[in-house]
Amino acid sequence: MILALKHFYTRFFPASVRNFFGSLRLKDRFFIAYFKRRDKKLIKRLSKKESISVAFVCMDVAFWKYGRIFSLMQKNPLFNPLVVLVPRPDLDAQLKSKCIEEMELYFKKLNFPYAQDLENFKADIIFYAQPYKTSVPESLSVYNLPNTLFCYIPYAFWVSNYQWGYDQSLHNMAWKLFYPTAIHKENAYHLALNKGENVCVTGYPLADIFLEKQNAPPSSHPWGDESDQRKRIVWATHNSIIPNKYSDCSTFLQYADVFLDLATKYQDQVIIAFKPHPILKHSLYQYPQWGKQKTDEYFHKWESLPNTFIAAGDYIELFKQSDALIHDCGSFTAEYLYTQKPCLFVGPPRDKVYCKFGLKALDVHYSLNDCNPEDFIKDVVIDGKDPKEEKRKAFFDDYLLPPHNQTVAQNVLQEILKGLHKC
Repeated sequence: MILALKHFYTRFFPASVRNFFGSLRLKDRFFIAYFKRRDKKLIKRLSKKESISVAFVCMDVAFWKYGRIFSLMQKNPLFNPLVVLVPRPDLDAQLKSKCIEEMELYFKKLNFPYAQDLENFKADIIFYAQPYKTSVPESLSVYNLPNTLFCYIPYAFWVSNYQWGYDQSLHNMAWKLFYPTAIHKENAYHLALNKGENVCVTGYPLADIFLEKQNAPPSSHPWGDESDQRKRIVWATHNSIIPNKYSDCSTFLQYADVFLDLATKYQDQVIIAFKPHPILKHSLYQYPQWGKQKTDEYFHKWESLPNTFIAAGDYIELFKQSDALIHDCGSFTAEYLYTQKPCLFVGPPRDKVYCKFGLKALDVHYSLNDCNPEDFIKDVVIDGKDPKEEKRKAFFDDYLLPPHNQTVAQNVLQEILKGLHKC
């Protein structure tokens, strides 16, 4: 019915009328009201059920942040969770196939049940991996799941003040949004059409993993030989090599050769992990000045040098066992600070882009005004001259610990149980 209404609106109202209504956001307001009424009816029905089926959409292992929440649901007899493997629709066939293989291997190891669609699974609740309409096939669109409550936990630690980061259809129509801090809830109030009325402050999911593993033995060894005394540096770079209104932070083209040269120059003192955004390779394939051959040759260099490697997929242990990060990414501006280790931001100026939280996180980074990448490696990482150490620790205490003296997973589950009148 919802999809039929949407198609009726598109078909029978001319573009000029739709544009006028669009400026008033009447369609969005209608659907916000519609989903609020619908959700009340669904909650009344679900509150009487003895088993709640919950689907978690996963697009890529690197985007998966919800393991502790999934595990907590597995242990609760009320919930029946399932991971749905949905790689980005715009990936070419080869990359899509590789993405699915990596996800299958990852979730098999975790013993998490998974499927590639919801054909045989009637989800009562669905957690989306991203809020964008193009992130999922039409079968998983919010307009095509009339009997499902929608939830969203940001796939990244949001540091920008872009309206599109808070005001997509899913943001406004979801049953519950789980945001990391009170600052993010405040951002939603100012930027979302629904004023963020569906936002719950629960903390950022990766906090549970970082905090519980502070003194735990590593679950993997991405850096190889543990006895190797060389400093471990992560270079992480975004996929936005062609700036657009949604993202403009990648400096990969500027630093692509620089970091290979630095790896060679300091091969006796450092190991560098190249951590590309999950779709950077796809973006480079499409970029006229690079293309598939040049991209594959470049990635091969990182796999060939004696002190470099490519880090893909899950990056928790990569970060925990590293000594420093150099990056241009939004989310890592906050995420890496769970390690409390030094980081250098090499992206473009963010003073007009980042929100209050993002600027606070950026303030405890080193910037290009402090040092270039080589000086950062020499002085801060190798020689240990780290004047921002105390500022990072203070930021961790003030902004990164989950609220309510609970884990993030416990906070999320409590909000769901409360919303379903189950506690």
